[in-house]
Amino acid sequence: MRHILIASMAPVLWLLTVFDVFAIGRMFSQYKARKKIMSLLVAVMCVGLFYDSLCLALGAFLKESAALKFFSQFRYIFHLTMIPLIFPICAYSLRAKSGIVKAVWAVTVLIIAVGLVAGVMIKTEPRVVGAITRYAEAEGNPSWISGIVSFLDMFPVFLMIGVGIILMRKKNPNMFFAGFFMLLFTLLGIFLGKDPGGDRTQSLMFYISMFGEGLMVYFFWRFVEQED
Repeated sequence: MRHILIASMAPVLWLLTVFDVFAIGRMFSQYKARKKIMSLLVAVMCVGLFYDSLCLALGAFLKESAALKFFSQFRYIFHLTMIPLIFPICAYSLRAKSGIVKAVWAVTVLIIAVGLVAGVMIKTEPRVVGAITRYAEAEGNPSWISGIVSFLDMFPVFLMIGVGIILMRKKNPNMFFAGFFMLLFTLLGIFLGKDPGGDRTQSLMFYISMFGEGLMVYFFWRFVEQED
């Protein structure tokens, strides 16, 4: 299984990147047609997920280089500043009152500001797995940077699942599925992505979790379509 996953990485990552472009294009088209803020937020947030796929796919060509390191720094910046948009997306999807939406936006802006600083300051190191070279979080980063990365990796997923359960009553289960599949493939990455020799740098978790990101983009796209 591990050999199959490693052999498939480059083409699958490019397929995910192309799919993200198509789905995001559809989301922006829906925003242009209906002018709903939630459609715009979902599309912008998914741009960060697209850039994540793109950087990993580029790792098949750029290898260990200053260019890939530069692009990868922006990968963290986009991730830590766009994923927080899930918070107001959830508030709008629940039709929250104006005061609650404003409070959520205040917290979101604060998290985005912290995420921006963390994304600029985070130290990365090259890791090579199969045909893919990527720059991942290095050892020795300040604990608050590792903390904000971990928080934004997991908390929004559980939030989407919780909000998605509520939205099922409105016949729109797509928010739930977006969070559920992201969580599922993250867990699969933890348990199935381990290197047999115990080398943490050879973990396939980053790749397996990308299937969850692809499904998250798909279900957010479906979510926006159904909401409209």
